[in-house]
Amino acid sequence: MRMAHPQILWLLWVIPLLAVVLAVARSRARRGLVRFAQAERLSELAGPIPHGRRIMRAGLRLFALAFLVVAAARPQWGASEVEVEQEGIDLVVALDISRSMRAEDLVPSRLGRAKVEIGELIESLDGDRIGLVFFAGAAFPQCPLTVDYAAARLFLDQADPDMISAQGTDIGAALQTALELFGEEGGRTRVVLLVTDGEDFAGQTDAVLRRLRESAVVLYAIGLGTAEGAPIPEVDAHGARTGFVRDGQGRVVLSRLEEGALLELVRAGGGVYARAGSAGLDLSRLRDEIRSLEGEAYRSQRVVRYRERYAWPLAIALSLLLFEAWILDPRRRPW
Repeated sequence: MRMAHPQILWLLWVIPLLAVVLAVARSRARRGLVRFAQAERLSELAGPIPHGRRIMRAGLRLFALAFLVVAAARPQWGASEVEVEQEGIDLVVALDISRSMRAEDLVPSRLGRAKVEIGELIESLDGDRIGLVFFAGAAFPQCPLTVDYAAARLFLDQADPDMISAQGTDIGAALQTALELFGEEGGRTRVVLLVTDGEDFAGQTDAVLRRLRESAVVLYAIGLGTAEGAPIPEVDAHGARTGFVRDGQGRVVLSRLEEGALLELVRAGGGVYARAGSAGLDLSRLRDEIRSLEGEAYRSQRVVRYRERYAWPLAIALSLLLFEAWILDPRRRPW
């Protein structure tokens, strides 16, 4: 026999304490009655139920409570093996963490908005695996494919431009790393979600796009920023702003969303493009597009399932309560 929630059994320690409290309360009540009545009239004041029967009723209630605790712990015995197929999609999010993502044409910044949008996307997943790739002038896997969405959120919160020294926006490296993150395991619908401002392409994407198509990987993209652009803040080691990025002539550099190249990538990848501008992102549309992909069974395994037996202690508890309420009290009738 096993318990599905064995931690609930710790509540059984409360029952002896409750019995002591009831006994003390009963004793004080009797001493209070003795002060106001003679011993021969005490039974009349206390009611028609004898003292022994009162103790029995309290015991039945405590035993019923104990069986209720056992039922809540969900006892299980008797097992059988069943074959379970797991379904869903594999989604790898490639997040741009280059310095241009610090631009504040989105609130609180492009990178801050990206974290919010991706976090909401993670919360909407159900049974799908998600992985994270961070990139700038280089790319690296931040989180392997997992269904542990809380862990994925923790990895996402760590995204910061200082994590990569090589600056730029090498989308080719990002897509290549995302493709490697899928591994060789087949049978799942695969999606890459590229989240970037599209600036400063440093890598070649044609060969990677060809590999994506050969591997039946669908490419989606979210463009971050505005056409007007914004300066790129420079920060010190403590995150305090020290100024803005300037070019060789000392002029402040404006970072703009480069949608043209992103649209071409998405068309080649067979997916959908969405912009996260100042008015926000229609994330529901993007989620619907991703969820419309056919999730296939990617793994079949035999699992052990135990038979639930909580009905037995629950039935005993109810029987004890009925017996206590309707049979031991002479003022009540079985009907």
